[in-house]
Amino acid sequence: MKTDIHNINYIKNESFINNLTTIIYALIPVFLIIGTAVSEFAIILLTLRYLVEIFILKKINLFKNNLLYFLLIIYLALLVNLIFSININNSILRDLFFIKYIIFTIGTIHFLSKKKDRLFLIFKIWALIVIIFSFDLFIQFFTHKNLIGLSSPIKYHRLSGFMGDELKAGSLLLSISFTSACFLIVHTKLKNTALFLLFIFLITIFITGDRSNFIKSSIVTFFLLLVIDKKYLKKIIFLLLLSVTIISFIISNNVVFKNRYLDKLYFELKDNSYNISNYIKSNEYGKIYNSAYTLFLEKKIFGLGNKNYRIICEENFHHKYDLNIKDVESLKCNTHPHQIYFEILSEHGLFGLMILLSMLFTFIYHNLYYVYKSKNIFLTSMFILIITTFIPLLPGGSFFTSFNATLFWINFSFYYAYRDICNQIK
Repeated sequence: MKTDIHNINYIKNESFINNLTTIIYALIPVFLIIGTAVSEFAIILLTLRYLVEIFILKKINLFKNNLLYFLLIIYLALLVNLIFSININNSILRDLFFIKYIIFTIGTIHFLSKKKDRLFLIFKIWALIVIIFSFDLFIQFFTHKNLIGLSSPIKYHRLSGFMGDELKAGSLLLSISFTSACFLIVHTKLKNTALFLLFIFLITIFITGDRSNFIKSSIVTFFLLLVIDKKYLKKIIFLLLLSVTIISFIISNNVVFKNRYLDKLYFELKDNSYNISNYIKSNEYGKIYNSAYTLFLEKKIFGLGNKNYRIICEENFHHKYDLNIKDVESLKCNTHPHQIYFEILSEHGLFGLMILLSMLFTFIYHNLYYVYKSKNIFLTSMFILIITTFIPLLPGGSFFTSFNATLFWINFSFYYAYRDICNQIK
């Protein structure tokens, strides 16, 4: 009750524009569910606000935040990528307009770190959204239709819930569910409920049929259990055993899940003597990775250019773009390589990979000890979530698409905003 009154008083004390900004952040998951055009519009609105505050109102000092230089290196690398792109028309929008994520990130950190109530209100709403979204996915899992009558485009194999034809439920859940649960554990009295939700979200990602994001969510769960307060140990063991039992039961009694998780994952890996490299070469993703690697060999230093992997779908592309590929028929056509390192190699080359790894190791170097020392499961959840984006070999969406970029940069911004809040509390 006190928390509700505190939230109401906080809203009353804020200006209309600040309340609107907070609500836009809180509804980002809903915008992503509706469609990336809506979420992209929201990001642009927030970016425009921060542009005004930076260059007209002078409320934000860009150069005061050291992250600016970190982000500018990435932007300069994209501009170099654009120069060497074999199809500038494909690359130009993604490369040039990456600047919006720089403004968005710096502005978000400035806005949210000034008053912790803003960030806390956002995560309370996120928690409610993800609970409803997860419940809807369970309805679709059991009835094959969600609460509003939508079916998955790959019925029985994957769940989409409110996202309709988009098979991105696992990605969305991974990006918002664990941080929401961990927020509730650290900053509310609903600790036991939040702990239960943590494992419910793990099971929900499993039933979406998204194997890659389930593996990532299992990794996130593992690291969270290392830092969670040991007074919850008995409850954690019980919930963990319960989750394993439920997942095992589903695999044993559902033909589709048995095929996806046992036959296509475990037994095929076993048939390849647990050699991950051979296993990947033998499946469909391996063919896509091979196509990306073949294109990388054509343009090793700077790659083909952002968004240019898809050119293999074009007829006579190797002649059109002056590429010396001998066995064109062996290339697997797709819109993107479905793996971040193969995406970077094929479209950004060794130069792009060097920038990516430098930025990743810099982030880890400057934050790992701080996160470890804090023993804060909420901070840890955001840190680990960022790192899971860069796990090798596991398939995923393109790093630069609007959907994935929105999720990544909003979580990246929230991490630094909350870190600043933690420093203020000290």
